[in-house]
Amino acid sequence: MARSLLLAFLLLFVSQSGCIWKLWTNDTPMEERVYDVYGTVQSISLDELIIQANDQELIFRMRPSSIKGGDLEPGTYVHVYYQMREDVKEVTMVVEKLG
Repeated sequence: MARSLLLAFLLLFVSQSGCIWKLWTNDTPMEERVYDVYGTVQSISLDELIIQANDQELIFRMRPSSIKGGDLEPGTYVHVYYQMREDVKEVTMVVEKLG
């Protein structure tokens, strides 16, 4: 009985070790990672978003697939999700931060 439980535990652990290992490694390629930041809109256009965040100005490229949550105007506090493409921050989604 004890041997069966040990065997079952070992099989379960070995089959799940790949999932456990992913907790300590980051195998997602840089261009597929999604980052986020909060800030205040300085300007926004079809091509570019500029926000003020943590005492610095951040510039993002808007792309055709970027999701813009509503009519965002200068002064709006936003949550920006972005990806890095060749050292350029590209917006995946930008929405107004409420509350």
